[in-house]
Amino acid sequence: MTVDESDTIAAAVTPTFVDVPPTGVRPDGAAPVAGFRLAVTPTTVRQYWHHLVDLGLDRSPAPLLHGLPATAGTGLRTTPAGTVEFDPDLGDLPVTWVTWHGATTYCRWLTTRLGVPCRLPEEAEWRHAAGGPDGLRWALGNEFDRPVYAPPVTGPRPVGRTPANGFGLHDMTGNVFEWCQDRLATPGGPEPETLGSRVIKGGAFTVRNPESFDNATIFTADELSVVPYIGFRVVSSPGPAPR
Repeated sequence: MTVDESDTIAAAVTPTFVDVPPTGVRPDGAAPVAGFRLAVTPTTVRQYWHHLVDLGLDRSPAPLLHGLPATAGTGLRTTPAGTVEFDPDLGDLPVTWVTWHGATTYCRWLTTRLGVPCRLPEEAEWRHAAGGPDGLRWALGNEFDRPVYAPPVTGPRPVGRTPANGFGLHDMTGNVFEWCQDRLATPGGPEPETLGSRVIKGGAFTVRNPESFDNATIFTADELSVVPYIGFRVVSSPGPAPR
């Protein structure tokens, strides 16, 4: 393999990041968010596949990390022998059917690969990044653009097909929900550390209500969920480790 070929492969399997500046003092009284770097798109099937191969996870089941379907169409599928197969034609889809633990395992692998800390975003970071410099309600404005955010589709679309927001980020609104670090916190309820749910953000092809896509809206999912409408993207910067 030539150097140019190696560089091409590296570019295809490594996320591209952009700088998201800090929020400073927030008028709503919430704690300010420090600056960080965020992947331009959700993690793709191709990127996740490369990490599976690198860790040998393509050769054996890993139910704590993912529950890849046996049928084709999502880019990765489980064979009758229990191995994982990759469809290169679908490599630009956001990877789904990955648990919160699978997403954090990918982040740890990427940390080793890049030599810089990688993790999932916290909810406050995700919300700030999605709103762009003007703190918009949805990624591209304060009016809900249904054809862009919620077209009539039956599955995820390839990443990066919608316009970038003010920070240069694609797919922050719609396509698939995205895992965040945060545990579910219930006022007056058990301590968050005892709960098994994690925050997901952004809306997905499965929902239609504009409020479900709102940057401020918080949904949660069990951290072992494996579904076709939750993906993730990566922060590359020092910050809180997964809890």
